Amino acid sequence: MKKIATAAVSAIMAVSMLCSSAFADQPYEGYSYDWWGDPVPSQTGYVVDRVVTGLDFGSGTRYNTDAQLKAISEQTGSEVTKDVEIGELKEPQDLFIDRKTQSLYIVDSGNNRILVTDVTYSRAFTVMDYFYNPKTDKYETLKNPHGIFVRHVEDAANENESTMIYIADYDNSRVIGVYADGTVFQIFERPSTEFYDADVTFLPNKVVVDVAGNVYVNIKSITDGAVMFAPDGSFSNFFGANRVEQTAQAIANKFWRTILSREAAAAFIQAVPMEFDNFDIDDEGFIYTVTGSKSATTDIFKKMNPAGENILINLGYSDYTYGDMASYYYKNQTYGSQITDVDVDEDGTIRLLDFANGRIFEYTNECDLLFIYGGKGNQKGLFTNVTAIEAYNSVVYVLDSRKNSITSFKRTEFGDIVHEAMGLYNLGKYEEASGPWQEVLIRDSNYWFAYIGLGNSELSQGNYEQAMKYFYRNSRSGYNRAFKQYRMQFIRDHFNVFMIIVLVIIVALVVLSKVRKRIKAKKAGGK
Repeated sequence: MKKIATAAVSAIMAVSMLCSSAFADQPYEGYSYDWWGDPVPSQTGYVVDRVVTGLDFGSGTRYNTDAQLKAISEQTGSEVTKDVEIGELKEPQDLFIDRKTQSLYIVDSGNNRILVTDVTYSRAFTVMDYFYNPKTDKYETLKNPHGIFVRHVEDAANENESTMIYIADYDNSRVIGVYADGTVFQIFERPSTEFYDADVTFLPNKVVVDVAGNVYVNIKSITDGAVMFAPDGSFSNFFGANRVEQTAQAIANKFWRTILSREAAAAFIQAVPMEFDNFDIDDEGFIYTVTGSKSATTDIFKKMNPAGENILINLGYSDYTYGDMASYYYKNQTYGSQITDVDVDEDGTIRLLDFANGRIFEYTNECDLLFIYGGKGNQKGLFTNVTAIEAYNSVVYVLDSRKNSITSFKRTEFGDIVHEAMGLYNLGKYEEASGPWQEVLIRDSNYWFAYIGLGNSELSQGNYEQAMKYFYRNSRSGYNRAFKQYRMQFIRDHFNVFMIIVLVIIVALVVLSKVRKRIKAKKAGGK
C-alpha cells in the first residue's frame, strides 16, 4: 500500500529542476512519486498539442431548421439566424466526448449554449441554444448550464431519437433532456418528495446516465449523494453519499448523543458528509466521484457499483492519497490538491483534475499513478481555473473557465510505451509486457510501476526469486505472492533431499533409542 507522505513543496521544485534540461520546451516538469510517497524525477508522459479559444472556431450554424428559426424569431421578437459567429467562450464549465460519433460537446455556460464539433475541431461547429418543447409548443433556452451527458439507445423509433442529450441547466433548476434535433423529451426538476429537504434548492451541477436510462444529478449543497431519477423523470433515490469525516469533534458529538436525552442531544450538531463535486461513469456502469473541498480527508475519490457502494474500500484503495502526496504550509494554511473532475476513458485509465494546482494525475484502473502533467500559470499547457477533463484516443482535453480555452495534450513516445505495457498488463499478458517495461526502465529508472510489471512478468513465468527482486520496495503484496511461490517451489525442488534428511533423522533416533536401551540394560544387569 502506498505510504501517505507530506513533504515541503520545495521537494517537488527540486525534482522539477532535475528534469528541466530534458523537457526545456515544456512549461511543466516531469515528476512522480516512489512507493514511499517521495517525489522523484520522471519522464513526461504528455506534452501540449494545441490550445484553442472560441476565436479560433470561426463561425458555426444552429442545428434548427429554417421553419424553426422563423418560429424562434417570432417567439423572441428578434431575428435568429442560421449562421452564428462563435466568438469568445464565456466561463465554460464542462466537456463531453461522444466516442461513438467522435463529437466534442462544449458547455459554454456564460453564453447559455452548447457547442458541438469533432475531437479534431475539423468539423463545422453546431450551436445548440434553442430547444423545442412539444408539450408547451415553445422553444426553451438554457441559463448558465454546468454539465452535459450524451447516450445512445439501440431501440429508438428513429435515428434522431437514438441520441439523447442531457444538460444540467443550473440557473433554470433543471436537467433538460433533448434529442439530436433539439426536441425536448424530458425535464428533470426538483423532486416533490418528503425525502428531498424543502429548504434545499435544486441547482444541477453535473449529470450522468447509465445504460438503463437512470439519470444521476450532482446538486450543489446536497450531501446525501446524487439525486437519482428513473427514465420517466420520477425521483428514485439518493446515490453514493460520502462518508462522514471522522474528526475529533464529530466523534465526541456522537458519543454525547448516545448517552444524553433527546432534548439534550439536540444541542450537539450532527455531522454530515461532504458533497462530492463531480462524477463520471464508465462502460461497465461504475460511477466515479471526486470531492474537492480543502478540508475533505474522506472519499476524495470513489468508484461505486450500481448499489452505491464504494468498491475501492474492499480493494484497499480508498485510503490512497489522490493528487499530490506532497503539500505545503503557508500562513496558517495547508495547501494541497483539490480534485475537481474525473474522467475514465475506454481503456479504464483514470484521470483526476486538480483545481488547486492545475495538474492532471493519471492512474491505472487499479489506482496506480502513471503520470503527472500540467500546472498553474499563463503559458501553454498551464492553467488558471480548470473545470473539466475528457480524453479520447490518447489525447487529453482540459477546459479552463478563466482563460476560456481548451488545451489538448498528446502522449510522448515514453507515454506510448507505458500505455503499450499497461495494455498488455491489463490483459494478463505479463510475459509480453516484459519488453515494453524494460524499455520504460531504460528511459526512466525511477518509474516504479515498471518494476511491478516486470515482477508480474517473472511471476507468470515461474521465476519467483527474480520476481521478488523486482517487487522489493515496490509492491508488498507482489513480494508476498512471489515469496509464497518461491517457498513452495523450493520445497518441491528439494523434496527428496528433505525426505532423505527426515529419514536419516528418524533412523538415527531409532538407533539412538536402541543404543540407550542396551546401555540401560547392561547397567541394570551389572547390578
